[in-house]
Amino acid sequence: MFLAKFFTQRSLTPSYGILNVSRTLQHKTSTRKSTEAHPPLNLKPKFDPIQFENSLKPYAEQVTVENQYEKLSNLILPLSNHSYEEQLKIKYDIVEQSFDQIGRAILWDKRVDNQVLKYVEFQEGPFCHVEPIIPSLNIEQYRCKDELSCGYGVDGQKTLGFYINPKNSKNFPNTLCVSPIHLKSMKSKHILAVKHFDQFLKQHALPVCENTSVLKKDQYWRSIILRSNEQNDLMMTVVVHPQSLSKNEIDQVKKDLLNYFIDGSGRECEINSIYFQACANNRCASEENPFELIYGDEFIYEIYNEKKFRISPESFVQANKKAAELIYELTLKHAQIDENTIVLDIGSGIGVHSVMASTSAKKVYAIDPLALCIEDGKFNAKLNNCRDNIEWICGFSEIHLHRILKKLGDLHGNHSRIVAIVNSSRYSLSNRITTVLRSISAIQRIVYVSCKSDEQTMHNFYELAAAERSKLKKATSPFIPTSVYPIDLLPHTIHAEVVVNCVRV
Repeated sequence: MFLAKFFTQRSLTPSYGILNVSRTLQHKTSTRKSTEAHPPLNLKPKFDPIQFENSLKPYAEQVTVENQYEKLSNLILPLSNHSYEEQLKIKYDIVEQSFDQIGRAILWDKRVDNQVLKYVEFQEGPFCHVEPIIPSLNIEQYRCKDELSCGYGVDGQKTLGFYINPKNSKNFPNTLCVSPIHLKSMKSKHILAVKHFDQFLKQHALPVCENTSVLKKDQYWRSIILRSNEQNDLMMTVVVHPQSLSKNEIDQVKKDLLNYFIDGSGRECEINSIYFQACANNRCASEENPFELIYGDEFIYEIYNEKKFRISPESFVQANKKAAELIYELTLKHAQIDENTIVLDIGSGIGVHSVMASTSAKKVYAIDPLALCIEDGKFNAKLNNCRDNIEWICGFSEIHLHRILKKLGDLHGNHSRIVAIVNSSRYSLSNRITTVLRSISAIQRIVYVSCKSDEQTMHNFYELAAAERSKLKKATSPFIPTSVYPIDLLPHTIHAEVVVNCVRV
């Protein structure tokens, strides 16, 4: 089977999503006879992904005080030694190979809808056509958000940075932490804040956590999140494991932070906001453990496509502001919104798509699982004087979202034109959700925005295009990804954001 040949090669994504989704789909494939609609079977990879991936892996036993920054750069920014033109070519090949494989899986599966085959037969060019990649306007110092961990460095000292996992746990029982101050992607203001927080950790009495997954007794400092805008306003969120600290002891930790960053040498960072969170789990949402503002402004603000948005400690924002504006512009362009269009913004975040779509749409439904994001979205709608045509819905679970979409279908019927904007980085779609998206016949277009090619994401495209089966009897005509628009969101990495135009056939 040719699928085995293509799917046994790992994709150049961190999660190796194509390999995983291929395992999910392989058992469903059949020996459907080849037709002209099928892509050619003799395509070869543009490069050897396994060899490329292995050349980039810096394991802990290779890390020394002298080479630690180089090893971290190879891990975080694996394409930093390539010219930018070469980077774009590699990313384009990754995206093209990914959608070539999902296209093959769709066309060769026994559940493929006959309408899909008929559509592809009359198309010129390849199925799942990938457009030229759009370059980033900024290729250095572009990150407006950095999430950093507290740990122990190669020298055994407390360090703020990124983890490098050990290959041999006997020789290296603790995960190593390496400072990111030499990464090309970090803003200079973030680097300054990292240097000062690293100094603060070294002089503070409380120990740091040794790794992200195993929390031991008497380990406190966990992570910080740095957010900034184009005006260089800086928000810092500090996460600490409370362990058995009393309220007075936790209050003293907060005072220590303020003494250093507001009254001490850390004031050089000019931080606008400092938030504090005591979190005993791997990650805590604000509903469980609220973020406490211990200094400065409650929010910072950013301008996207000439509209102003507030950003809170839990807001989802793209790491590259200039590239994000290209993504928003491209998404709305292919949504083709007019005065008769109803927009479903699934995974709305702080409401950028909803606010921009409300200008021309008949109605917008903004759906997000986080209450804080919904609050931000409502505020941003008022801040931009939006029309009163956005309904904000907090959906915490797959079942909740399923009911919402069914209700919208019943409310607007089959005579309205509905466009779904799906941000899979915010809300992964299950089979149940893709089923209900298909069951609402008024939805004629899905604009799928994704920064990853993991198993769930690629399986979404498969389920949107697959034919009916016993548990999908209510599914109507399928959706297929007709065109893919990659944007270089994170230069020097292997990641590319994609805007996928899915139409009903």
